[in-house]
Amino acid sequence: MGKTVTIASRIPMAIRIEEPEGNPDKPGLSKDRQSTVIKGAGNDLGTVEGLTTGVDEDVFDAWVKANPNHAAVVNGMLRKVPGDEAPAEIVYGFETALPVPEAPATAKDKKS
Repeated sequence: MGKTVTIASRIPMAIRIEEPEGNPDKPGLSKDRQSTVIKGAGNDLGTVEGLTTGVDEDVFDAWVKANPNHAAVVNGMLRKVPGDEAPAEIVYGFETALPVPEAPATAKDKKS
């Protein structure tokens, strides 16, 4: 297994990518091929893209090269996430708009 990357998917469901056949003239005779399930966008609450970490970069690149007409490749629905790009935090809608100020110290707190 080579270098691993994080893949961002905008497809609404999960997709399985599989390492291409070693010899396309004799399908089924290749050794065991690696496969990976890429999470869909609907799997991560509150995000637009589903993030799958630990995907073998060589397998992903080979799958993209072998499937240039796949709708996810043509429409740019799958992409590698650069290492410096941090995923956005999940927003639930109950966060405070401003930081909550600390309560002033009382006489009881000062004795301790």
